[in-house]
Amino acid sequence: RYFRLAADQGNAIAQYWLGFLCEQGQGMTRDLGEVVRLYRAVAAQRDVGALARLGVCLEKGRGMAQSEAEASASYAAASELGETDTLFETGVYLLHTVGERSAPEMFTFRLAVSDLALAA
Repeated sequence: RYFRLAADQGNAIAQYWLGFLCEQGQGMTRDLGEVVRLYRAVAAQRDVGALARLGVCLEKGRGMAQSEAEASASYAAASELGETDTLFETGVYLLHTVGERSAPEMFTFRLAVSDLALAA
């Protein structure tokens, strides 16, 4: 209830977590259209986690038409923000759920994470 109130007022953290919980069907009905709406709202605020989750939805066609081009753009936007954990998690997700087709994306994420680790 409180996530919904905060999300409706534009709170990015609440929007992200409400989208995540809705995607999992935890505490509410799973509604992929709502998930995408929430992730898009947060991604517009340049939230790296939402950009990565939106990329997954776009790539898999969850709650919207499938678009590998838009998914790649969303993943690229997430990687440009340079958040190491999200880059790693997205790379692992691609490896385990999409397989060989996404090997180039996996490689890109691994390079990005390596570059960040070296810079630290």
